[in-house]
Amino acid sequence: MLDDRKKKVLQAIVEEYINTAEPVSSNALISKYDLNCSSATIRNEMSDLEKKGLLDKMHTSSGRVPSAKGYRYYVDELLKDDNISLEEVKYISNKLETKVHEIEDLTKITANTISEITHYTTVTIGPKADEQIIQEIKFVLLGTRM
Repeated sequence: MLDDRKKKVLQAIVEEYINTAEPVSSNALISKYDLNCSSATIRNEMSDLEKKGLLDKMHTSSGRVPSAKGYRYYVDELLKDDNISLEEVKYISNKLETKVHEIEDLTKITANTISEITHYTTVTIGPKADEQIIQEIKFVLLGTRM
């Protein structure tokens, strides 16, 4: 679907946006990523990625942000696999061997397992996620330890 340069540009935009939560400009990509091309070439690639629905432009003068389709492509095609230990594989297998009768229960078990291993907050969205809109996120302090 994408040539190598477009893949590199999309990967850089997604990773930069994840790190900064700001629209990503061609100049930001040139200064932080080894893309071996001019700012004008990056802008052309960004325009092509936008036409393919992989990027969105918030304002006419702003940089680009990944679309839902762009994130999906990143996860499916560009995200590098990190090896996990045998101990983690056994732990995950043990957790997922639990008998469940509802997809919601499996989703909860999976999210909790990922959160335990990565020490990150995990959010899950069910089928038809591209039709879902998150309306509110609440953070509740459970203790004084941060």
